[in-house]
Amino acid sequence: MKVILCCFFLFTVSCVLAQRDDSSRLTNDYSGLVVNSTGAWIGNPIDDGIEGSVYLYDSWKSYAILTTRDDDKNLIIKDLNYDTKHNNFVVKVTNDSVYVFNNALIKEVRLNNKIFKEYTLKGEKRFLEVVAFNNSFEVLKNYDKVIRKGKLNPLTQVKDTDCYIIKETIYINKGISIAEIKLNKKTFTKLFGKDAKQVRDFINDNSINFKDEKKLQTILNFQNTL
Repeated sequence: MKVILCCFFLFTVSCVLAQRDDSSRLTNDYSGLVVNSTGAWIGNPIDDGIEGSVYLYDSWKSYAILTTRDDDKNLIIKDLNYDTKHNNFVVKVTNDSVYVFNNALIKEVRLNNKIFKEYTLKGEKRFLEVVAFNNSFEVLKNYDKVIRKGKLNPLTQVKDTDCYIIKETIYINKGISIAEIKLNKKTFTKLFGKDAKQVRDFINDNSINFKDEKKLQTILNFQNTL
């Protein structure tokens, strides 16, 4: 009887595995992606003695959907991260190696509820987060990691460890060019031209705080109704 139950269990597991769709299998099958020239294997950056890393997220636990440029194919990718220094999306496969996706084949990446697309910024290709958009323009965000030098303790004469900190910069894309902007009510409402007063009143009436970037989409949606 035990033999029969064991055989039945193995058969059931085999059936479940066989029913997994292609996108699920692609989650961990990076060897297949290499064959298709969608990326490459490289060594994980050597510890440079600086606290933190150049990656956007400290944790590699994530869920992402990568859309390919040529055929709009969606790849479900677990444990994806963004290398802010080299402008690449990567997956940490082992402690000493990562898989780097080919930027030329990426149309869009949805990573931890953020949408990234490639733009030309200051003459260079760069993946930026699409924070909000409407018929008139897009609000974009660039992520960088910069080094904050450790301070010297005057009492102990011990210097704190240097560390990476994130630097965020907001840009506006109106189709012709991408310009940096200080995100506050005064500068933001100027972007709306003839609709500026109505947008300003909408912001005031709804007590919108610009620190909550999710509200920016609400403002842009309002302008579309004017």
